Amino acid sequence: MSDDRPILVSQAEIEERRRISAWIRGSHAVDNLHANPDTQYLFDDFVEGRIATTEEVNQLLHAHYSKIANLSKP
Repeated sequence: MSDDRPILVSQAEIEERRRISAWIRGSHAVDNLHANPDTQYLFDDFVEGRIATTEEVNQLLHAHYSKIANLSKP
């Protein structure tokens, strides 16, 4: 499957994000922490440069979890 969305950061930034992401995932694995499959794509998109800033990730996560919180209200 091809992803035609634009890359918004430099290749050097992507390489740094990949390095940090690998370290974090390794740390989580040691502690037996699991990623949320419903939001993992946001982090993957950030690492691969399709989301430019952590602020954008935070906004998308907030929107996702706000939607879930609203669905669970009576």
